[in-house]
Amino acid sequence: MARIEGVAMQTLPSFDELKAMAENAPHELEALRQSMSEEIIEQSSQAMQPRLRAQMSHINQVIARGKNPNHINILLMAELQQQLKRFALALNDPQALTEHTAEVKAFIHPTHQSES
Repeated sequence: MARIEGVAMQTLPSFDELKAMAENAPHELEALRQSMSEEIIEQSSQAMQPRLRAQMSHINQVIARGKNPNHINILLMAELQQQLKRFALALNDPQALTEHTAEVKAFIHPTHQSES
């Protein structure tokens, strides 16, 4: 078991064990991913936990959209690339992250439109 700030944590199984789990027990692999992620979040500072939980929720939503393991990997890679672009923007042009322009349009419910 690994230790973070004096707390014992689960150890990631070897690649071969993970591969076998993916092939033979995907639900166990998913449970391991969830439990290890939760463990890491619990060990983080109280201030960071809400952001990490939000990020984990987002990752879970991306995974849920995947049709198969390869599709999930492609979706996660695209998500990572998007985050890296945002990080690069934060480093190179931090003002751009706070500049927001949007056109707000009134919502017209279809049943309230005038009939022709």
